[in-house]
Amino acid sequence: MDLARELARFRTDLPIEAAATPPASWYTRPEILEREGETVFRRSWQYACPSDRVATPGSYVRVDVLQDSYLVIRDAEGVLHALSNVCRHHAAQLLEGSGCVERLVCPYHGWTYDLDGRLRSAPNMGAQRDFDRKRFHLPEVPVEAWGPLVFLHPGTPARPVSEELAPLAAMLEDFGMRGLRHVHRRRYPIRCNWKVFADNYLDGGYHVAHLHKGLAGQLEMGAYRTELFERFNVQSCPSAGDARFHGRDFKARIGRGALYAWIHPNLMLNRYGPILDTNWVVPLGVDRCEVVFDYWFAESEGEDARRFIEASLEASDDVQQEDVAICESVQRGVSSRSYDTGRYAKSETGMYQFHRLLAEDLRAER
Repeated sequence: MDLARELARFRTDLPIEAAATPPASWYTRPEILEREGETVFRRSWQYACPSDRVATPGSYVRVDVLQDSYLVIRDAEGVLHALSNVCRHHAAQLLEGSGCVERLVCPYHGWTYDLDGRLRSAPNMGAQRDFDRKRFHLPEVPVEAWGPLVFLHPGTPARPVSEELAPLAAMLEDFGMRGLRHVHRRRYPIRCNWKVFADNYLDGGYHVAHLHKGLAGQLEMGAYRTELFERFNVQSCPSAGDARFHGRDFKARIGRGALYAWIHPNLMLNRYGPILDTNWVVPLGVDRCEVVFDYWFAESEGEDARRFIEASLEASDDVQQEDVAICESVQRGVSSRSYDTGRYAKSETGMYQFHRLLAEDLRAER
């Protein structure tokens, strides 16, 4: 494949009514995914974890960004770090999953690091010439807590998360963000390119009436709107006055309406009723991804709260299973010889913004 030619085929200078979507190769060719790793994911803030999972000294969460593995960890002084999860000796990965530790101990040869990444001990290395432990600090990347979320940046950020997302923070405050507690994480493996899931999210509600009838019955779809910002966009919709219920969805879950925020390139925040959930889209291959859902609730204690949480998670799962099925169908479609490019509906301004930002990243210098 001529990579430069395929990247140039998508035009970003046209109004949406005249524009064609990116070619199918962007969703099916490993060369594109490799390029995204270099110029998209390593040049953007990446969601790492809920902030309350790293609230105490020694608490950590492993975060993988394509081939790179990091530990988001709080040191003994309460400072948050994002450290390489790769031992400086022979490259074994230090920790899995999440938990709480006093030291970082390599399972291979026992090299031990402090919680801030400094090498504390290296068994049997004392006699080696020119071995200076200070030179074997675990590499560190920028990390920032933003409300209930933690972000890391695999490269050099142009600006802090708090500055980049300041307008979004103000919009979320209108829904109330204080007191939310993280209560659940759920993973959805999907047989599609990560961008297929993002596209589905960014169609301005176009698919909701057809695919998510339970959700559509609770929203005033005629009032659905999309606002574009520099590196994110926000879709919003008020609840329907005479909500119609289908399946397990119920009015208390949606409340007065919904706000759906997409942050370039692969994070979505959904605020509705007493709930916040995030959708973090993790590429696993050119035609595979995993969407990690984190859920926060305003009330999490007591029997009533437990029942509400369980019912909400079941209703959410109904919607996600519908999205999984359609995204896998789309991946099969873009992989067929009969499809090359498509067109945008007038509601798909958020999707067009995503594709323009993606094109800018993909065409950047390595």
